[in-house]
Amino acid sequence: MKKVFSSMKREKGTLYSLVTRYYIFFAAAVLLLSFIIVNLTGRVITQMELAPGVSRFISNDSLIRAEKYDKLNIRKYLGEKSYFEVLDENANIIYTSDDSKNNVYTLEELEFIPQESGDTYYYLENVFDDKGNITGYLLNKYSLIKQEDGDYYGLTGTVSLDADRNVVFADYGIGFDRISKKEFDIIYGNEEETYLQKYEYTTNSGKHRTMLLHQNFNNSSLNSEYRRVYMTAILSFLLIFAIFVILFVFHTSLAVRKPITMLQDAMKELGSGNKDIAITYSGPKEFVRIVDSFNDMTGKLYEAEQEKGKLEKERQKMLADISHDLKTPITVIQGYSRAVADGMVPDNEKEKYLNTISCKADNLAELIDTFSEYSKLEHPEFKLYKKDCDICEYLREYLADKYSELDIAGYSMEIDIPEEKIVKCIDTSQLKRVFENIISNSVKSNPAGTLIYAGMKRDGDKVIIRLGDDGNGIPGAIKDDIFKPFVVGDEARTSGRGTGLGLSIAKLIVEAHGGTIRLLEKDETTYSTVFEIVL
Repeated sequence: MKKVFSSMKREKGTLYSLVTRYYIFFAAAVLLLSFIIVNLTGRVITQMELAPGVSRFISNDSLIRAEKYDKLNIRKYLGEKSYFEVLDENANIIYTSDDSKNNVYTLEELEFIPQESGDTYYYLENVFDDKGNITGYLLNKYSLIKQEDGDYYGLTGTVSLDADRNVVFADYGIGFDRISKKEFDIIYGNEEETYLQKYEYTTNSGKHRTMLLHQNFNNSSLNSEYRRVYMTAILSFLLIFAIFVILFVFHTSLAVRKPITMLQDAMKELGSGNKDIAITYSGPKEFVRIVDSFNDMTGKLYEAEQEKGKLEKERQKMLADISHDLKTPITVIQGYSRAVADGMVPDNEKEKYLNTISCKADNLAELIDTFSEYSKLEHPEFKLYKKDCDICEYLREYLADKYSELDIAGYSMEIDIPEEKIVKCIDTSQLKRVFENIISNSVKSNPAGTLIYAGMKRDGDKVIIRLGDDGNGIPGAIKDDIFKPFVVGDEARTSGRGTGLGLSIAKLIVEAHGGTIRLLEKDETTYSTVFEIVL
């Protein structure tokens, strides 16, 4: 059984499709990574722009309500240039974190400052005439409206102003008839580089306070935060990208290295003398085909090795058979001739001994002639001398000549040859030897009284010749090897009546004619032994 290096074998696309698939996965992973990094970075920046520092700052609720304002470090939360002011219920500043600021506010102005929670804010729109000149303003108030199905911002009031900021129309109650320049700036956008918000609360002593938060977005601290966020995003992307690259290279390398490693290991096994080896592999079809080619090669090497061993055994058996076939008559000749020469044979028996020596010498000569004939047929330069011949008439004449010989020996014949002319290009001398060997085997292997059969028929452009008998049949032990050299039954071997080359010679001659010869199975004929020749 062949040694196996892997499991199931299936073609899984081509090497090109494998690399393309890995590349697509890699590109998709990089795009997904980019999307996630950009999305997360955007969210962080958005949260920064929405002043999450304000929420963190006012979360110091205990200090704020205890009015311990000097312990609040606004710059830590909102940036270097940010500051805050605390106003009482009359809009008077009672504390500021930046003493350089001298701001003054009115209660009306506080109305237009957006709350830090974002629940209420004002939006100012310009009103133009046909010439593009500003003729007034439209002030809209938006508030967070809470409902069971969700919260949303809705328009809760509108004020119409003329070009001098005087109230022309208001759809909700208002306590002033004009918006000052400062109030206008607060709504439209103040002149400071800060974003102004208010936070209203009640102190521990029950006093109402308003904290104004001036957050500076254009300061080095916030820019540093931006740089930190962006740098973190870039480094995270590069790190994960490097991991993706390593995984991509590793998987691609593994897909290529695996079959190569398997081939290397198999070649080492092959080099160490183990021909009984095979690889099973599943992967790109290019590698599967290489593995299949390797398996074909090792399979043929293994078969060649097996055939070599088989031929070696047959050679040794052939030498032993030749030695036996030659030794038997030589031993008789040597013994009998020495007995006659030494005067050990009475005069009245000398003729008998000499006849035996002569018979064994004839057998030995016939045996050597058979060996010579077989070697000639196997020689690469052997060729037939073929000519066109009516093969029906040719077989009829051969059997007519053979009939008397068989009849005298006590054998009968059954002949079935069609009365037609079938012309074939044959070597009549060699084909006669085929017929002779088969019929001689029937005579040698069966007792007198056995029926010898010979038949012929046309099958398209082929001719089928059948020769056989109704005798003892061929032993099952040698049926499969009947055409191999020196294969004979035990009785023929011990009697010295067979060399085991007759059918081997017949097979070589038939195949030299481009035909085939085989032993029919029992269910193919009514006779015990029939050889079928197809020309």
